[in-house]
Amino acid sequence: MKANENEIFVYVGSYADKSSPGIYLFSFQAETGVLTLIESYSNIANPSFLTLDPKRNRLYSVSETAEGSVVSYMIDPESGKLVYLNEQPTLGADPCYVMTDSQGKRLYVTNYSSGNICHYPLSDEGIGAMTEKIDHIGSSVRPDRQEAAHPHSIVADRSESYLFAPDLGMDRIVVYRTNSAGGALVRHDAVPLKPGAGPRHFAFHPSGRFGYVINELDSTVTAFAYDGGHGSLAEIQTISTLPADFAGESWCADIHISADGRFLYGSNRGHDSIAVYSIDAKTGELSPVQFAPTGGSFPRNFALMPNGKFLIAANQNTDSLVTYEIDGDTGRLRQVGEEVHVGKPVCIQPWR
Repeated sequence: MKANENEIFVYVGSYADKSSPGIYLFSFQAETGVLTLIESYSNIANPSFLTLDPKRNRLYSVSETAEGSVVSYMIDPESGKLVYLNEQPTLGADPCYVMTDSQGKRLYVTNYSSGNICHYPLSDEGIGAMTEKIDHIGSSVRPDRQEAAHPHSIVADRSESYLFAPDLGMDRIVVYRTNSAGGALVRHDAVPLKPGAGPRHFAFHPSGRFGYVINELDSTVTAFAYDGGHGSLAEIQTISTLPADFAGESWCADIHISADGRFLYGSNRGHDSIAVYSIDAKTGELSPVQFAPTGGSFPRNFALMPNGKFLIAANQNTDSLVTYEIDGDTGRLRQVGEEVHVGKPVCIQPWR
């Protein structure tokens, strides 16, 4: 059971074979930033992205393999421990992102390598059979990474009327309109990015007025004004995630915005840092604040803790989780505590 009200459960997904631990459950002390391992779970290959459904007390994980699947677990709300429920095939290769709607009725998965968006119904028993699979068709200027469509994530706006799927291979954010009766997706728009940008993850500002995509291949963030009535994005700005004097190779990965909407954070793999920006509340424009080293290699994913006081980064290639304290006035990060060692961590999800 939870030791006190300041304890937060944190789930970590990783790259691991089926026989090894792949999902980890930690206790996080919200006042001190201390992470303590509670339990680990095997029997799932490459649980590289996780999402949580608080309404149903569920955790969902992709299994990022050539014949991908998505797996559901029941969460004990007192202990945070997981009980396997079921899984469904994604009918595609290398699923890399999973999300649910706010009611816990629908689940969406992106298959990166085969270029598909998948849709499933949810129930108390777990994930139902796939009801819809949509193929992305297209390419862009980089033959090594953009030879075909590669949807990398899917995110809903606040109304859940529109879903946004950044496609790294197409240099497009594909926008879908949802059919409220059954959640079916209708293609609505395809917002272009600079050729070779490689859009990866997307985040909405808490106000709902702005959206931001982090571009993996050219290490930038693009800011948009968002018209929720029409489901349309209008570009405001594109800004580098790297300091001006950096000359090596680097690839962006994850993006998050603070709950108060004042700061945006993005991860750099290669420069191995978290880029910190302030957000102009009126215009949505970004201004650089800091490039905070992650103390390890290849930070694919990170998470802001629910109390807004801490950020945890996952260094994939050096097997470590690093915790930062967030300065509430400036947004700057300061590493605190000791690193926690986990094999190839690539996703962090706090249980609110």
